[in-house]
Amino acid sequence: MKDQALWERIEAHPMPEGFVELLVARTGWPRDRAEAAVAEYRRLAYLVARVKTARQVPSKVVEQVWRLHGEDRAAYARFCGEALGRDWHLPDGPFPRRSGRDMELTLKAYAREFGETAPARIWPDPNRRLRLGIAGAVAVAGAAGSLATVSVLPVVAGGALAALIVWLGNRGSVEAGDHWWYLPGGDAGFDGGDSGGGCD
Repeated sequence: MKDQALWERIEAHPMPEGFVELLVARTGWPRDRAEAAVAEYRRLAYLVARVKTARQVPSKVVEQVWRLHGEDRAAYARFCGEALGRDWHLPDGPFPRRSGRDMELTLKAYAREFGETAPARIWPDPNRRLRLGIAGAVAVAGAAGSLATVSVLPVVAGGALAALIVWLGNRGSVEAGDHWWYLPGGDAGFDGGDSGGGCD
């Protein structure tokens, strides 16, 4: 971790009283999942505060924690000012950049900073649907090839390749050491902007 003092401020900063209980009531999650989600929210906050111009994307679970925290404007403003040392604006409406390259880079930054991969229970693979679609297409192509050639070899090869694609995607490994994706300051949801509830 590159900024231990920042992490200690974020980790030690109290959430509003009864926050986990309210999160459980709102989401229906068991308490242990709610507590894990709050811990991952703190990690996202660290990533955002660590590099002010880097876009970091929350998972759906982390976004729910962020939105609930943002409802208590005074507590959220204290968190931004005292723990993060910067503004962190929450976009209005659904978060627009959760899949693809943005999320991959967030997960790589996570692995680099925390020395471990993000837990799949809170941070699911952003490309899982795409990978499953490709695997399905390969399996269908193998079956079609078997029908066309009256041989089992294409269907076996297609099935094996499809299984490999799925297996590689489920390994949960995000390699550290890739670069950050920099964007200009002022990107809504990260460095200010006029997108609603944020630290003022």
